[in-house]
Amino acid sequence: MNLGLKMTVVGMALLSSLSVNAQKPKAAPAGNETYKIDTKESKLTWTGTKKIGSAHTGGVSFKEGQVELKKGDLTGGNFKVDMTTLNDVDLAKSPENQKKLETHLKSADFFHVEKYPEATFKITQVQKKSDKDYVIKGDLTMIGNTQPIEFPATITKEKDVLKGDAKVKVDRTKWGLKYGSGDFFKELTGDKIINNEFELDLKLVAKK
Repeated sequence: MNLGLKMTVVGMALLSSLSVNAQKPKAAPAGNETYKIDTKESKLTWTGTKKIGSAHTGGVSFKEGQVELKKGDLTGGNFKVDMTTLNDVDLAKSPENQKKLETHLKSADFFHVEKYPEATFKITQVQKKSDKDYVIKGDLTMIGNTQPIEFPATITKEKDVLKGDAKVKVDRTKWGLKYGSGDFFKELTGDKIINNEFELDLKLVAKK
């Protein structure tokens, strides 16, 4: 075989190899895993309180989301919450008052659901404290405003199921939600003042 023919054969072999490799999808980095949120099993419960007297609690549903792990450790994630599902549960025995509260919470006084039907959370940093304990930092977007939050969380993984538990305190005024706040409406009496912070109780289930 002459030199020219040899070079042609080698060139064709290289081109063939490049063509095959180009068609192969890029594999995820070794040890990286993605878990999708089970929107039916995951729960997000809210609790709001007044300075004096009553408290209300209810829920809101996840729309979608996923979390990322590397070598078994949480590294990131993002979530969407369907604000149209916002509901109250403590007034279930008084449907008229329950409906009134739900309507008010969805109004422009609070979460303005008609204009902002979704809330989102994106994990920006994760600090591992132990095998199960983490400190999670991220950006919470609601009512068209994004602010950072930070909270402790417990995360466990068994086979292809990931579970997370966390309690998150949110100062609503940082998102511009000032209705009933004694810090902004000095004329309000104690029984009319709604505390700036509300609490979210997160029960997360994600599957591979």
